[in-house]
Amino acid sequence: MIKNFIKIALRNITKHKGYSFINITGLAVGMACCLLITIWVLDELSYDRFHENSQNLYRVEENQDYSG
Repeated sequence: MIKNFIKIALRNITKHKGYSFINITGLAVGMACCLLITIWVLDELSYDRFHENSQNLYRVEENQDYSG
């Protein structure tokens, strides 16, 4: 059964080359973006986790807007 599905998929890929290229490229770009976003989120969540008392660390930020 799976062999038949693969055969049909390959036949459709060779029959519609442009459409298949666009779809496969879009899928690859989407998966790459998802992977990069996941890596970035994991990095942001691990901020200062190497300290002993990391749950007691706080970050103070100041934003100043200058008009002009």
